[in-house]
Formats: sequence, C-alpha cells, structure tokens
Amino acid sequence: MSNSIGGLTLQLVAEESLRTLVPELVPLTKIAVTDFGSYVAERGSVVHTRYANSFASTKYNPANGFVPTAAVSTDVAITLEEPDYVDLAFTDFEASTLSLERLRRLFFAPVANAVQKSLFDSVLSKVTSASFTTAAYSGAKSSFNRIAVANAATALTKANLPHKDRHILLSPDALGQLVQDPTVAQAFSYGNADVIQNNAIDKKLHGFGISEYNGFPTSGTAYTEGLNGIASCKEGLVIVSRVPASPTTGGGEQMNVTDPESGFTFALRYFYNWQMGTHNMQAIWLTGSSVGNPNALQRIAFTS
Repeated sequence: MSNSIGGLTLQLVAEESLRTLVPELVPLTKIAVTDFGSYVAERGSVVHTRYANSFASTKYNPANGFVPTAAVSTDVAITLEEPDYVDLAFTDFEASTLSLERLRRLFFAPVANAVQKSLFDSVLSKVTSASFTTAAYSGAKSSFNRIAVANAATALTKANLPHKDRHILLSPDALGQLVQDPTVAQAFSYGNADVIQNNAIDKKLHGFGISEYNGFPTSGTAYTEGLNGIASCKEGLVIVSRVPASPTTGGGEQMNVTDPESGFTFALRYFYNWQMGTHNMQAIWLTGSSVGNPNALQRIAFTS
C-alpha cells in the first residue's frame, strides 16, 4: 500500500503542516531559551544547557594587573518526558476523498494548536511563586495597566538583566485590560492604530514586546496563583525537544518536520491500521522544560 492519504504524500503533508505551525511558535521563542533539535532521543534522556551568572567590572590596578573573574555559569539539566502526540485516524472512505485543501482547512490548524499548547503547557507550569519569587504585578485584574509594565522593566534593569529580548506574554484577560489603559489606547502615541483596530500592541511597551496567548494553566499551582502573564528576558525558562526513533517494523513511514527558524522538530508518521481499518497520521515529539535563571522572569498574577 502506498504511503499516502488520498494521494497526498507525507512530504506534502509535512510542508503544509509546517506552514501552519511556524507562526504559532513565535511567542514561545521570545519567552524561553529553546534547545530544539532533530536528534533522536527517548523518555528519560537528559539534556544539559547553561546560563551565565552576573559579572561586575573592576577598576584596573597597576599593582595587581588584570585579575580574572571565573567564568561561572549554572548548569540546567532537563529530563525528557513521555512523548506528546496527535493521532488522526481516517476511514478508507475519508482517505479516498481527502484533498489537500480539506486537510488544511479542517485539520492542520487544530494539530498546530495542539503542538503549540503542549510546549506552552510545559514551560508555563514552571512559573510559580516558588520558582520565580518576584511578581511584576499581583493584584486585581481591573488595576493592571501600563504602570505594571514599567515597574517590571525597572525591576529587570535593577537585576542587571539585558534590555535585549525582553518580552511579555499575556492572557486575553490581561491584554484586554492593558489595551484599555488610556495611555496605551491612544494609538497615535505609537505611530499606528493597531491598539484600536487589532487589539494588539505592535510596538514595544517600556522595552517589552507584547504577545497574547490563550492557554495559561487552568490547573496546578500556576493556576491557583492566578498566573495571567509573564515579563521575561528569555533566559528565565528553558525548553528542549527531540524526536523519537523511527519504527523498524510494521510498515508505514516516518519523516522529521523541522521549523527552519526555531529548529523545533516533530516526527510525522503515516501507517495503515489493518485491525481498525483506519489510515493513521501521527505527529509525535519529546519535550522537557525547566526553570532557567530565576531572576530573568517575573509573574503577572491576578488575585481577583
């Protein structure tokens, strides 16, 4: 049996699914250090990454010469968890009538959303008061405004963290509240009308890029603590991903699909399940995440 669904090859499906997925991953790459790769791994494998500790300059003293400072960095060991996957099953009739347009319209967006959500769930579950003790904002949703963003910028600067790559990820409730701040809503202050027309802050706000994400935790500690956003300079969170090995028996086909920008890779599989009489298409990947530099991220929490 040919490894295609309704004449659609796995390569073609991979290319189309990637076009849908790539835009969804952009906010993630702005709030976390990513170590994505196409290396084959299994559950329990440990991936190591590091972040540099803070340094201070020293005034030169001719009597002592140049005194070096040890290049100290902190190791972050991340254990890969059980694989995440999305499995679509098509009947023989559905497979015979499936067009690329129908596949794109009905299935690619939900699959991309599932992949994106699994990655965000992994990192946002780590954002608790125990791991990140500083809150950029903690209070009523109705009082969240531009001043909270300015305070977060000040706190990151005082912690000697870089101005580059600062980003804020907000829940719809948090962004909706922020854009109602009169000083933000005056679109002419930013030179465009995105705040009013698109409910988006296209330009930076106090040095932060702004993104919206509708998937903040609905259970666990981060949820009970009212997490509705994070203010980050990227190295506060670390996430890694790898792909599983290709099956050596059983028929079917597997190929790796890689986002050229972030490097995120998942395995795309196609096989026919003779027992169930279905054409199965799977996206499967392994991830692990961890707290990075605890000073590099501040929580935005709503208490009411």
